[in-house]
Amino acid sequence: WNGNTFICESTFGRLFEVKPEGKTVWEYVIPDFAEYPAPLNEFIVGSHNSCFRAHRYKPEGVSWLR
Repeated sequence: WNGNTFICESTFGRLFEVKPEGKTVWEYVIPDFAEYPAPLNEFIVGSHNSCFRAHRYKPEGVSWLR
């Protein structure tokens, strides 16, 4: 809606928005780390802050922001 691109860098738990010219507008890194449950923890070792999916909402679409 504003011409920017919202990116969910899922492996690193990083969400950010970029202007068309490439400038980062804002960035958020998920601070919570956790281990994957079994049986995934056999293949993915250690704690991670991965994010599967993220949505960008307009401020007027989130009532508690008002």
